[in-house]
Amino acid sequence: MRGIKKILKGLIFLILIPILYGLVSYLFMLFPSNGSTMDKPKQKIYIIYDLIHTDIVLNLETSKVDWNRLLPQVVKGRKRGYLAFGWGDKETYLNTPTWDDLKLTTALKALFLNTPSLLHVAYYRDISYYQTKEVALTQKQFDSLEQILKREFSKVPHYEAKGFGRDDAFYSSNRVYNAIKTCNSWSGDRLREANIGMSYWTPFSFNVISFFP
Repeated sequence: MRGIKKILKGLIFLILIPILYGLVSYLFMLFPSNGSTMDKPKQKIYIIYDLIHTDIVLNLETSKVDWNRLLPQVVKGRKRGYLAFGWGDKETYLNTPTWDDLKLTTALKALFLNTPSLLHVAYYRDISYYQTKEVALTQKQFDSLEQILKREFSKVPHYEAKGFGRDDAFYSSNRVYNAIKTCNSWSGDRLREANIGMSYWTPFSFNVISFFP
């Protein structure tokens, strides 16, 4: 009987962990950072998202950063189109071309260990084929966000590997991935740093996109 009780307690504990995790992520949404400003919006960015992941997207035509110099493997001299910035677990990025390919062992390691990470940058000529949220920013917010993203690559970005297609690539990151620091919390943190209203913790994609109409 004692053995059965221990098993039941263990099962209850395992069930409660994801419930508590999701509940906390939702509660954080009730008390977001303000991100208010008196300036009028003059720029736009976009969030590409699915049920699991979010990317921050900039329009190359309005950018003030020389991304071609920093990320030539992706930009390739182009001056029009969009750059999508994401971050995540290194093993997941390199060995999971689609979410259907994600292995349980890879997911568990990413969640419960401090695993190495990568930055992912993709070029898109057109983003209308993707699920997106349009975000209106002031010029100050936009400039700040660009500089924040630029700093993620350090002075000399280290190219790690070719991406999933012809127009994307992976770059090194000194951050670690775990259940608290997820791909979506990276997106939320970068947006909040630029004074864009955002929850203080965004482990899921819905935590990020729910702040934008």
